[in-house]
Amino acid sequence: MKNRFHIMQNREKMLKGIISILIVKDLIDGPKHGYAIEKNISEKIEGRLPPGMIYVILKSLEKKGCVRKEEKVGEYKRPIKIYYITDHGKEFLYNHTNQLRIMKKLIDEILNKIEEEKLKY
Repeated sequence: MKNRFHIMQNREKMLKGIISILIVKDLIDGPKHGYAIEKNISEKIEGRLPPGMIYVILKSLEKKGCVRKEEKVGEYKRPIKIYYITDHGKEFLYNHTNQLRIMKKLIDEILNKIEEEKLKY
């Protein structure tokens, strides 16, 4: 049971890392509010994120100086938070380039092997 918990913890940590990179990448195109970011990422991962996860990650990215938020009054006079990428956020993204290339290579190897095995099956 302990090992299964450790695996689940690592999976969540990896997902948060990938989502963090996706958020910063998404903000390079321009500022967005949290719901728009969540919607874009949900479309990319072809599924819904756990409730509130996007806001936990945005808060973490804000603490790290990768994003900044501005509170504005939106439709129906409701407050909304608009998130912007910072120079540090761009640096964060650029610094992950090599790791992302390595991950892509490894994932491509895995997918190629799966396809090979499917043809044998």
